[in-house]
Amino acid sequence: MTDFDVEAAVRRLVDEGDVSQVILRYADGIDRRQFDRVWECFSPDAYVSGSSFSGPLHEYLPRLLEGVQSFGATQHFMGNQLITVEGDRAHTETYTVARHFGDAAGEDEVLVLGVRYVDDLTRREDGRWVISRREATAVWRRS
Repeated sequence: MTDFDVEAAVRRLVDEGDVSQVILRYADGIDRRQFDRVWECFSPDAYVSGSSFSGPLHEYLPRLLEGVQSFGATQHFMGNQLITVEGDRAHTETYTVARHFGDAAGEDEVLVLGVRYVDDLTRREDGRWVISRREATAVWRRS
């Protein structure tokens, strides 16, 4: 029988839960059009590689949010997620189905994307996790 480090296991589970919440808050902020919450998910010096364009966060995110606002509504379903935590660094891969509607009521579906987010996160001094690097890949698309 081997020794089981309960404290380390609990710390890992808490860290994984906190990291997962960052990714979920991102999607929720996008869909609710609460863009200040989206900004808070990232480190100010984050870099994002997107399916249409890439750049530092201060260039990337305004362009992305402008595109999001061109739709009446969006709905991100965050699916399978793999999380690895090592100290104050984490790595995630999250599969998403992102639905885009022409109207706010969500009756006119105009675009559905299958997206894979590959994120590197860091824990800040205040204990909060933020995305430091993101690679967003459109795996499939239906118009």
